Amino acid sequence: MAHKLKLVSFDICPYVERSRIVLLEKRVAHEIEFIDLANKPAWFLEVSPMGRVPVLLVDGRPVFESSIINELIEELHPEPPLFPKEPLPRAEARSWIAFANDAVMPASYRASLAFVGGAPDDERTRLVGEVAAALAKLDAEVAKRGGPYFLGRDFSLVDAAYAPFFRRWRIAERWGGPEARLLERFPKVSAWADALLSRASVAEAEPAELEPRSRKLYAERAATASRK
Repeated sequence: MAHKLKLVSFDICPYVERSRIVLLEKRVAHEIEFIDLANKPAWFLEVSPMGRVPVLLVDGRPVFESSIINELIEELHPEPPLFPKEPLPRAEARSWIAFANDAVMPASYRASLAFVGGAPDDERTRLVGEVAAALAKLDAEVAKRGGPYFLGRDFSLVDAAYAPFFRRWRIAERWGGPEARLLERFPKVSAWADALLSRASVAEAEPAELEPRSRKLYAERAATASRK
């Protein structure tokens, strides 16, 4: 049975980009609706209990949190498979997606905000160090698996989870100057990033004018934080 799928988010959200990559990888028809995070419509708050994006509407029924959305897409459209079939490898894959959610993405967000917001040098150094520590753990893990993707030969939901980070961190490296150029320090992660960003589904999911729009968003958020 075919389902009508609609992704709801804001236009440069890295988390909805993950789900777009999965849908494009599987060539699944879908709609996208962007909302203004500063003025969330009432209908959105009714379908997103925490008021967060992205939300996937499946025949009008809401599912939220990108990792859960992507696993649902995998179950609804199992070809091509993007997750290991065996329980232990599947659990390992979920664990590294959780690492992206809880360590990599928050650290890179804080560092990027500091670059654009003109944070003091010591704070920038500390925040870059957080990203570097996360990348060191990833580099060691990727080295065990042989590449070109996280689980090895085949593209997976883990790759979809990290691709938006790599896209944005390469932008942040330009903002942060020499100390922010972390990927060159971690050759296995850098090669993985190259493989991801050259893949058709990942390239197609890139938001238009991502760098200037991201910089504007970070500048607005830094200014808001400074007024508190």
